[in-house]
Amino acid sequence: MMREFNTREELKELLEKEMEGDHRERPENNFLENSLKTAIAGEYTTTLLEVYGYPECDPQYIALVEHSEQQFPFFVVRMPLTGHNYEALNEFARLLLTKYRHNLRKYSYRIDQKFNFCLQFEQNLSILGEKFVQANTLANGWFFMDAKQRETILSANTDAPVGFSFEKVDADKDGEMIHAVWKYGVDAECTKNRLRHLPSICARNEKGEIVGWVMSSRFGQISNLYVLPEYRNLGLGKNLELSVAKEFSRKGMRVFKYVEISNKSVFDGSLRSPHWTLWMEEDEDNNETKHTKVNYLKKFKRA
Repeated sequence: MMREFNTREELKELLEKEMEGDHRERPENNFLENSLKTAIAGEYTTTLLEVYGYPECDPQYIALVEHSEQQFPFFVVRMPLTGHNYEALNEFARLLLTKYRHNLRKYSYRIDQKFNFCLQFEQNLSILGEKFVQANTLANGWFFMDAKQRETILSANTDAPVGFSFEKVDADKDGEMIHAVWKYGVDAECTKNRLRHLPSICARNEKGEIVGWVMSSRFGQISNLYVLPEYRNLGLGKNLELSVAKEFSRKGMRVFKYVEISNKSVFDGSLRSPHWTLWMEEDEDNNETKHTKVNYLKKFKRA
């Protein structure tokens, strides 16, 4: 059986347990801490966030499921901090899919443990007889700010370059345009609500025209940084991103982002930045060799 965490008290207990001691600074707990804190505070109710743990008696696998009438269920799973059991993983995947199989119009999930959980979901989809086709797969590097970087960013200069201003995004005025250029946007109203209720900021030129923006997701990562082509290489993108990072840090939350490995310019720029740390893991065959911890995002839709 898996356990569902329903009340704020249960979510608080889960947060305290999972962030105890040095666990809080574990990169895999970035999204768990931010998501739970947002849920406990009731700051974002546009989509539902349901939290499950497996096994029921002492959860090691934690799943967050976001969905709404407009948005397909989105699964994010925190793997065990120590150890890993394929039988347990397979059973958790089966239980989650069984629970949501009747209301899945589209299906998407993200996992940070190579392809293990993705494969378990795909295999169980087949066993349950549900017909889905894979829409896309993204391989991302996971960048985060450690405790010192989160402290440093608070005093960093993140002002807009001369000739521009930074301000909160006007979702009613600019939401449609922002959604239109976002290649991974799901629903225009969902995008607008993220802009309204979650940390976001935009850049405007002297005419008041929006020329760049960045926002964040329900799972707490900085996302969708975009600057119009004619305004790039002016320092707007970096300071927009760091401005939102500063907002997360002020709230005592984690700061992290995913960068597509194929997006070489942004990936390399994040590597060079003193503000970001790339999550690395030891090679399975050689503990002295480390490589980028790859976070996979797979999206499925009904056939």
